Amino acid sequence: MKKLFSAFAYYMDVTLCSIRMAVLTIIEYPSNILGWMISNPIQFILGFATIKFVVAQFGSINGWNYGQLAFLYGISVISHALSMIFFIQGWFMGFFVIEGDFDRFLTRPMGVLYQFFFTNINIGGITDLIPGILVFGYGCIKTGFSFTLSNVIGILILLIGATLIRGGIYILLGSTSLWTKSANDFGQYTQEIFDKTTMYPLSIYPETMQLILTFLLPVGWVSFYPAASLLGIETTFSAGGMEVWITLCAGVLIMLIARFVFHTGLRNYESAGN
Repeated sequence: MKKLFSAFAYYMDVTLCSIRMAVLTIIEYPSNILGWMISNPIQFILGFATIKFVVAQFGSINGWNYGQLAFLYGISVISHALSMIFFIQGWFMGFFVIEGDFDRFLTRPMGVLYQFFFTNINIGGITDLIPGILVFGYGCIKTGFSFTLSNVIGILILLIGATLIRGGIYILLGSTSLWTKSANDFGQYTQEIFDKTTMYPLSIYPETMQLILTFLLPVGWVSFYPAASLLGIETTFSAGGMEVWITLCAGVLIMLIARFVFHTGLRNYESAGN
């Protein structure tokens, strides 16, 4: 147990140092971070404004009113922001493969997957977090969401699980480059799918698509099902109030699968050096 605690403390220390270096790097380029702080919130606010326009015209989206949609949209954007902070590296794994950059990870006494993601944390992802929190807060006010201890714990569990689902999928797609030796960037395509399926009620899609996004590709558990459960909204597939826990379990399972696939592919890694 002491050895395990020491290893955990060591990894946490390295992570904190990585965060500190990431912050210092951003400070060196203030105009860059200022641009992100302006552009990123604008794109999400405009997206949410579009929902406002639709609701104003039709009253609701498949039974979800404006406040409930804000709650759902906010959760989606927050989990997106967290995945951008910790797991965006998965988008660019192919470049590390073809350029031989995994060599330096293999020579250090730490896990390769940990080094790949947590020694270059994307602090700039915080600019995505700001609009997500603002919209979510607005949704909480409009829906009268009560911040009881159980609800707060539920939100935290939901965000952890949703972030792991997103991050695990990024790792799975990025790991394909360990076999293909290709720098194909799946990030934008994956993000487009997430945006279209987590910021709006999943129930707007045909039932076949709902089945796929619920049980085959568990995108529905990123925001729709747990948000509906927290707001007391009935859905086609109900889990009796266990939705946030299912999100967490799905996230952990996908991350474990992604870790296995990554390490399996790592055995095929060939340095670009000579």
